[in-house]
Amino acid sequence: MTSTAEHTQKTVHDRARPIPHNRALGARGEALAAAYLESHGYRILDRNWRNRSGELDLVAQDRAMLVAIEVKTRSGDGYGNPLEAITARKMARLRRLLLDWAREHDARGGGLRVDAVGITIRPGGAPRIDHLRGIS
Repeated sequence: MTSTAEHTQKTVHDRARPIPHNRALGARGEALAAAYLESHGYRILDRNWRNRSGELDLVAQDRAMLVAIEVKTRSGDGYGNPLEAITARKMARLRRLLLDWAREHDARGGGLRVDAVGITIRPGGAPRIDHLRGIS
C-alpha cells in the first residue's frame, strides 16, 4: 500500500506525462500545415507568435491577404474532427490577435483572414489535412 504522498506524487506524474506527447504532436501538425500551405502558394511569415492576449500558430500571406492559421492536430479519430475544437470565442480571439500582429509588424494593404487547418495523424497512414479558408 502506498502513502497518500506517494499516491499524489504518482497521480501528478501520470497527468504530466502526456504533455510532451501533445506538444510534439502539435509541433508536427504545425510543420505539416506549414508545408501544405506553402505548397498551395502561402508564404509563412511567423510561427507561434504570442502576445499577452494569446498565440497565433501560423501567420501567412496568401496573395494580398494576411492570414492567421489555427492548427488543430489529433492522433486519430477518437475525438472527432480536429476543426470541431475551434469555437466562436476562439475565432474572435484569433481575429484580434491577427490585428495585433499586423499592427506590430506594420503590415498594410490587403485584407485580414483567419483560416483553420485540421491534421489527423493515424499510425501507419498518411496524415489527413483539412483546410478551411475564412472561418471568421
